[in-house]
Amino acid sequence: MKGWVWAGVTVVAAVLSVAAPADDQPFLTVYTTDIDTQYEKEIEQTFTWSTQKPHQAFNGWLSRTEFEYGVTDDFQLSGYLNYEWERSHPHPAGSDETWHAVSVSGEAIYRLLNPYFDPVGLAVYVEPTYGDNSRELEAKLLLQKNFFNDTLRLAANLNVEDVWERANGRWSKGGAVEVFAGAAYNITPEFSVGGEFNNENDNEGLFGSSRPATSAYYLGPTVSYVRLPFVVRFGAQFQMPWASDHAGGPDAVSNGFLTDAERSRVGLRVSMDLPY
Repeated sequence: MKGWVWAGVTVVAAVLSVAAPADDQPFLTVYTTDIDTQYEKEIEQTFTWSTQKPHQAFNGWLSRTEFEYGVTDDFQLSGYLNYEWERSHPHPAGSDETWHAVSVSGEAIYRLLNPYFDPVGLAVYVEPTYGDNSRELEAKLLLQKNFFNDTLRLAANLNVEDVWERANGRWSKGGAVEVFAGAAYNITPEFSVGGEFNNENDNEGLFGSSRPATSAYYLGPTVSYVRLPFVVRFGAQFQMPWASDHAGGPDAVSNGFLTDAERSRVGLRVSMDLPY
């Protein structure tokens, strides 16, 4: 009898471990508290295409190459190489403008509560970024709640960001307060579908001494496929016609859309676990 009990426990544990890997992140913009276990290593490549700004032809690309390492089961460190490229052509008449930038980022996530053992998952996140003409400091609070034996995962992030940018030899300061939320459901242990919602609020000045400037909202689907050692995620987000301009700038909002923000984004992320 004991042999059957232990066999059943072993099978259940194996199924749960496949259905919800410790580092499985089913979203593109929302972070869960599922992070790498101790000594686990992962390399990740993300591509994001942005397009459709009002009154102009616009295309933008963001590439992020990341290496992750689990220091402990509750502490993860990462490093990024970022490349950004944008091209715009104002309508009805205007000349092409092209911009690109290269930067590096570091990332630290410390998990305080584990959603598989505690009522909720809770983690803090810090990410500094350094580039030739930009500096950024980002902090997040990560929340996660699982349901139906971890088949359904809900996640929410509160993000605060300060940005320093240099143009023509002069530095300007800005910031953002953002709320991200997502839900992902595992149809099979390998395949999940979900949705993500973003509220992005840009500020004039650094956090703590800033004034609200603009607000934009994005919503869209995400799918994730796990075939260890690989994980592939694909998603799209579309700006909702709920934008607002708190600073009172002329033509900042057109038909409910923020004119200086892209109307649609498409993202692809491929991750690969590395051997210990």
